[in-house]
Amino acid sequence: MAPVVKYITVYPVKSLDGVTVQKAQIGTGGSLIHDREYAIFDADGKYVNGKKNALVHLLRSQVDFENQIISFKHEMASAWNQFRFAEDKTTINEFLSGFFGMPVSLQQHTDGGFLDVPVKSGVTVLSTASLKQVGNWFSDMPLEETRKRFRATIEIDNVPAFWEDHLFNGEESAIEFKIGDATFLGLAPRARCVVPTRHPQTGDLIHGFQKTFVTKKRSQTSRLVESERI
Repeated sequence: MAPVVKYITVYPVKSLDGVTVQKAQIGTGGSLIHDREYAIFDADGKYVNGKKNALVHLLRSQVDFENQIISFKHEMASAWNQFRFAEDKTTINEFLSGFFGMPVSLQQHTDGGFLDVPVKSGVTVLSTASLKQVGNWFSDMPLEETRKRFRATIEIDNVPAFWEDHLFNGEESAIEFKIGDATFLGLAPRARCVVPTRHPQTGDLIHGFQKTFVTKKRSQTSRLVESERI
């Protein structure tokens, strides 16, 4: 079976919830349009993100692109707080500042400037099989939870676990591949931060996550290489 795109997910606000879309365009900065278009900053101009602030995991968000509406709520709350991007900038910042207990502001960058590695990390590709395999390593973690932990923008199905490792060669040259009408250059594996070690909706930490992941991944990769040699 040929590889197929199963999900395209953009994350309108850096570190917050993703939105699954049927199709996406590549912006001038090399990222998917609307992906990490917004980010929350503290008074010192630094990101308020899951790496540094555990409260981020408790903040739910929804975005209506067509009507330019964003909604927020606490994980434990039932009611959403709805705002318009253009008209309610001050009110948005007041809500977020109250949520985090410090002055913060929501800022916009339409060309991928809020990516961790702008331009070079325009998209991240993972396979469904990889997510399932990683979930099995951690007591049969639900697929949707694993998906939210790793926050890839493009998910590929009909391929084996860690198939995406073939999209880079570990050297300075890039591997060219196409998805739909878009041409991509595979450069390197995406370095992950502390975020996948935490539950995406509670922030609860899995101790030893990195060590277990690295050990299992090395073992899995070794078996794949040996199988290919045979």
